[in-house]
Amino acid sequence: MTVQARADERAQLTSFLVFLKGNKSAQELLPSLRVLSRGIFVDERAISTLVAHYQAWLEKESHGDVHKSPEKSFQWLFEGREPIKHYLVEGKNVMVGFVVPVQIVNPQQYGLPFYLGSLLSAETYLHPSDPSLSKIAKVETRQGRAGLEFHISTRGGVLVLQEKVIRDFSLLIKESRFVERRYPEARRTLAGALQLLTALVRRSRRIPRTFPIVVPNDVKSSKTKGIRMAGTFMFIEERGAIQRSIEMSGRNLSGFLRAELRGAPREQLGSFKLTPQHRDLMGFYEVFGKRKSVHARAFAEFEEGVRRTRDARERFQGFFTAAECFEKFSQWYQLSQPIELHKIKSSVERFGVKGERYHLYGGWIFALDRSHTLTRCFGRHIRMPGHRKGAS
Repeated sequence: MTVQARADERAQLTSFLVFLKGNKSAQELLPSLRVLSRGIFVDERAISTLVAHYQAWLEKESHGDVHKSPEKSFQWLFEGREPIKHYLVEGKNVMVGFVVPVQIVNPQQYGLPFYLGSLLSAETYLHPSDPSLSKIAKVETRQGRAGLEFHISTRGGVLVLQEKVIRDFSLLIKESRFVERRYPEARRTLAGALQLLTALVRRSRRIPRTFPIVVPNDVKSSKTKGIRMAGTFMFIEERGAIQRSIEMSGRNLSGFLRAELRGAPREQLGSFKLTPQHRDLMGFYEVFGKRKSVHARAFAEFEEGVRRTRDARERFQGFFTAAECFEKFSQWYQLSQPIELHKIKSSVERFGVKGERYHLYGGWIFALDRSHTLTRCFGRHIRMPGHRKGAS
């Protein structure tokens, strides 16, 4: 929820600055405050103090007629519950905080600490003096050739995270429902992303090449690259450095598989034609002049299922690529035959799948919509996390 105020209401905040200057009890706040041309910057550790003074000023200005709770005062001041965090850098002094937006002419005129420079958004910038970094245990920060490096002590040794890897991970988790639900702070700043990434890397375990899991093509063909897993997150490691992060679920899995197929040899895709990356449809077959489209989610579900299968005839023997997985998916889908819903109803309900028609190959069910687009795919014989037992 965002609380927007009229321009004239916000302009009155300049009177609030005058109040702070003349109020002796507000002097403790001033080292944590800076007046900017774009508003009032306050250190995150002094937010509650600022809100309390704002409430006192509001009551004084309204002669006791207006009362706002601390929560509503915060939302009004910062125009929302989750304002963007910024760095304010004055030489060696680094402050991390938020801006109360209001246009201020000549910030110097109020006799308060002011700042005429530019702020750095904590969403896109990571300052080595950020106080939150000190909360990450056993991490050494260094300045490398390509930017900051974070050397993480783990039980198996030291793993290195470069700044680019952190930025890429920050972009990755913006599409992650898991992170949105469990670690929302990690999506708001690079420092928050680093904290989560460090925790995941520490939890991660090396995966042997004999384990059946989809990997980037360059990993399978490399003698120096390996993978580590922590939950649904895969990390590509080479010579003690984390090179890349991949989330093996949801939209991020679909995006990874699609990107890998774009670089696959043409013969591995057969007659299948990929569509542009921004679309939900991964691609299509053209059969007798008609298109049979495939949704990206259907292939991602197949990859998850075949990764979990215990059937030796279906399972890959060790690392496999998205293209190799697609060959199997494509073959089974094209060999599948129509089946009546009542024959597979319990499985369809167990997986929460809805379709206009269904095809079956072995234990694999393919659900199609009205336009004959393949939208879902699941193995009725494979137990997935969160699904009930007992359906067949």
